[in-house]
Amino acid sequence: MSLRSLDHDALPQRLASSRRSRWSRRLFVRIGGVTLVTIAILAGSAGWWLPAIGGLLALPGRPAPADAIVVLGGGFPLRDQHAIDLYREGYAREIWRTGEMPGGSLIVQKARRLAIDQGVPDSAFVPLITDSTWTDGREIARMARERKVERVLIVTDWPHSRRAMCVINRHLAGTGVVAIYDGPRNPPYTPANWWRDPEGRYIVPGELLKTLYYLLRFGVAPWAC
Repeated sequence: MSLRSLDHDALPQRLASSRRSRWSRRLFVRIGGVTLVTIAILAGSAGWWLPAIGGLLALPGRPAPADAIVVLGGGFPLRDQHAIDLYREGYAREIWRTGEMPGGSLIVQKARRLAIDQGVPDSAFVPLITDSTWTDGREIARMARERKVERVLIVTDWPHSRRAMCVINRHLAGTGVVAIYDGPRNPPYTPANWWRDPEGRYIVPGELLKTLYYLLRFGVAPWAC
């Protein structure tokens, strides 16, 4: 076979390879352009959608008299201090604290000591064994039935508030028990500026993922709370 024949046979392959290369470059340029435009739009509208994310997660706090103040696990010491303040202001006669473990929890022990040091009787501090927001709701409902309470005042941080109240109200449905929410005063970040705080940049996206998980796992819809 002559060299001319070989070149003639290879020509379609070179043309096809060249077309694929040009198509790949055009696709890369288009994807890059769309990405840059998307980033620009998100950056330009960040002042709207970042606070909107905070508003989606947050519920307004409205403290009211109750039979028990319930501090949800985690968030020590801000949540616990707020619960103690509410107790001392006369909102309830007991503090229930979730997040206890069968072998004992260091955080719950610290929360108990903080409460006792500020005048809360040891008998008024009631730990509940839980390991998630879902079991928080279940144990709160069980304790409410056991103690025949009518109102519980829930204390947690604002990013956790909507998911927590959705779960608690799911467990309290049909019991007649009313759950009220209030969050710590003067939090380190708010729904309007959470992305400017390192902790906020960690907590808020994580809470969004947990909210989606609870929607898929338990059918807890945040827009229905």
